Amino acid sequence: MQVSVHEKKMGEVETPRLDSGRKKPMSITIGIPAYNEEGRIGHLLNELLCQVNSNVVEIVVSDDGSTDKTSDVVLEIAEKTGDHKCEVRLLNRKKRSGKAAAIDEILKTAKGDIVVLMDADMRLSRGCVDRLVEPLSKDKNLCVVSGNILPLNTQGESQFFSFASNFQRQLNDQLSRKLVNMNIAPKVNGAFFAFRRRVISRLPQTVVSDDEYISSRAQAQGYKVTYVPSAVVYTKDPLNLRDYLSKRRRVLGGHFLMRNTLHYIVPTTRTELVLPELGRLSARYWRKSFYILALMIFEGLCRPFAFSDAARGRVSPCYRVESSKFDVMEKKH
Repeated sequence: MQVSVHEKKMGEVETPRLDSGRKKPMSITIGIPAYNEEGRIGHLLNELLCQVNSNVVEIVVSDDGSTDKTSDVVLEIAEKTGDHKCEVRLLNRKKRSGKAAAIDEILKTAKGDIVVLMDADMRLSRGCVDRLVEPLSKDKNLCVVSGNILPLNTQGESQFFSFASNFQRQLNDQLSRKLVNMNIAPKVNGAFFAFRRRVISRLPQTVVSDDEYISSRAQAQGYKVTYVPSAVVYTKDPLNLRDYLSKRRRVLGGHFLMRNTLHYIVPTTRTELVLPELGRLSARYWRKSFYILALMIFEGLCRPFAFSDAARGRVSPCYRVESSKFDVMEKKH
């Protein structure tokens, strides 16, 4: 099922001049894979509708077999924006197959020169999409740009898991900046990144780390990958031990699977790169040494299980952590 409507230019964000050397500006497709995001997808679409400029030709939501009213919310917003210029499309899959399958549906029909992929449970900073795609207009050899994911802090959260969220996001930011300065491809944040559509037309449905898969394909073709710290979006991380361990096990499993199948080493699994930055960040938070030690123990526990999952090919493409889903009333900090 595919439904189309249009969106007008809202004027809240000044349209950047993308690639002034080209006769035709780069066109942009925003793709959003979604599964049971009834309580969040509407908020994200409304935020996007207030930001997108004339270069964004379409916003595509790929509903991966949701059992709630995700599709209904998208259609309701679509009906209210029928006279706008940016096409809004819903791709409705009958059966859940995972994020990679939902992204593949987006890639098969994307019209833009640039594809921006973002999770459905994101909160946006002002102008984040413009900041994300701007480097692609300045460097034709650049193909993949990663955004900056910050934690969505709320009152009443576990103090430990709130710290874990902030610590790991800061470590990723710190490491990504370092790698860019070293002319090494950083880890791509799969919740918010952009790439040139020509680098990949299809995504295998068995892929778990879609972000790093696309990054590896771009690098194999001789393109560069970079990170834009100012392109900020907000998300919520797991709030209990079971969900935390489950997520880390799956993330690491996806990374090990990349190494086993494509012989590609994800930057965050390279200890010689991570340990120096971990040491610097730990020194900054020395008062939280017990928390940091606990995080290192949990990481050590997850790695052998993740390695085993990857070796047996048992890293599922379908995954969901309920405790990391925010309420639309929660605010960014």
